[in-house]
Amino acid sequence: MNSEFSDIAVWLGYGVCAAAVLYFAITQLKKLDFGLGTSHKPEKAKPVRVVKNTGGLKSDIMQEGKGDGAKSLDTLTVHFDAFLASGEKIDSSHDRGHPLTFKLGTGAVIYGWDQALKGVRAGEKRKVTVPAAMAYGKKGKNKVPPNASVIFEVEVLNIQKH
Repeated sequence: MNSEFSDIAVWLGYGVCAAAVLYFAITQLKKLDFGLGTSHKPEKAKPVRVVKNTGGLKSDIMQEGKGDGAKSLDTLTVHFDAFLASGEKIDSSHDRGHPLTFKLGTGAVIYGWDQALKGVRAGEKRKVTVPAAMAYGKKGKNKVPPNASVIFEVEVLNIQKH
């Protein structure tokens, strides 16, 4: 009988060790930020100035830039983070490790960006809320569900004048 209890104690010991190792691994993994499926509410700071708020499109200047404002056909280089209203991050140039460069007003980006970023200046940071109709519409795209607004935090790194 004594050996049966010691066998049970050994197996219980293995179970406790396995549980402890699993617990440790999970707590360590929680500390890592993989940027996948994480919720991060877009910046809540008060804007310096609101530029546009028409048709559901909202463009708040969070930090003023310098120089002349961007016009159609200017080439913009920006870093951005994109979020759903729930706070779920759906895209990020930061996460990819390189900024996005595009020609403003040519349809190279969603219509909401072409409208909201007119007049933006180098060094400027904007929080742009784009309604579904000016973003990905009824079909959605990738992680954006149908009829969803998208919130972008955009930092303008450079403007090359046309």
